Amino acid sequence: WLLSGSAASVVYKRQVEALHVFGSRWTIELLSTLYIAGPRRFNQLKNLLSGISSRTLSDKLRFLVEEGLVIRQVDEGPPVRVIYLLSKHGITCGRLLSSIFL
Repeated sequence: WLLSGSAASVVYKRQVEALHVFGSRWTIELLSTLYIAGPRRFNQLKNLLSGISSRTLSDKLRFLVEEGLVIRQVDEGPPVRVIYLLSKHGITCGRLLSSIFL
């Protein structure tokens, strides 16, 4: 089963994009944790992911929100609460990746 020309280029591009998203230990663990534990606040996630720094968690959450895998839900007021949850696409990825940690 070989692809040629533009079809091969599209497959290659998708593989590179997947590695860009899932090439990080923390990305996979974060998606799996949100899938298994459900929506969580920042400090709850930090406590569930032992060894992750606040900076790394913040960066990974921002990246996953930009990629459309995680939703950042802001519940207004006082106090303002931010909850992170998986999008539909994130749930699919979480289901596939969570088996790694079970």
